Amino acid sequence: MTNCLYADNHIMVVMKEQNEPQEVLCEKIKEEMKAENKKTSFFEPMFSLSVGAGGLLLIALSSKAKERLSAQIEQNDFVLKNFAVCVGKPKFTTRFMFSDGEEVGYQYIHRNKVSKKLEFIPSLNVDAVKVYDPYKVLEDKQQISLVEICGGFNFFDETRFLLSDAKSPVFGDKVYGGDTLAKNTNLALFLVEMRFVHPTTNKNLVFRAYPPTDKKPWSYFNVEKFLRI
Repeated sequence: MTNCLYADNHIMVVMKEQNEPQEVLCEKIKEEMKAENKKTSFFEPMFSLSVGAGGLLLIALSSKAKERLSAQIEQNDFVLKNFAVCVGKPKFTTRFMFSDGEEVGYQYIHRNKVSKKLEFIPSLNVDAVKVYDPYKVLEDKQQISLVEICGGFNFFDETRFLLSDAKSPVFGDKVYGGDTLAKNTNLALFLVEMRFVHPTTNKNLVFRAYPPTDKKPWSYFNVEKFLRI
């Protein structure tokens, strides 16, 4: 199965390559499943990855799995960890990371219908979406920095916008000004870790994936050091 890391009757974990549309990857996997006479009547990704981003993707293969995983998401029991290489260093070394006794600071955003970009908006607006800035700087190389983001779901565009607001856009991000150091480079945003409880066995599961550490700008950092158990 294409880039499959784990699969059973209820869930599948796969790796999405950078610049590969999620829809294309899912259709490819479904065709392969059909060729192996496996059921594809229920096949729903639990979240979305931006086209330019890479990393782990979880797919529910049963309605029971989707319902129970969705409950974990609503209760904040499902953890996603993303790594990004940023231009410069965010103006806050640590901002709104979850920890005991620390209050999460929320802001409100929406997508501008004309520019198609995200922007801040008053909370009373109908289409306002509540978000937070859960990132911390792992390593600083002056011109670039390695940043950990423990965000929610469908968070990838929000991450790009909020890091840009922190004067440190994601490296290679043409939309939010992250292409100042190098042109025509991949978006340096990768979903590296996923923690959740299996929807039927109740086992704690942890999956990890490494960004392309042999390529710039990832090669400037010892990414493995920050992903060790």
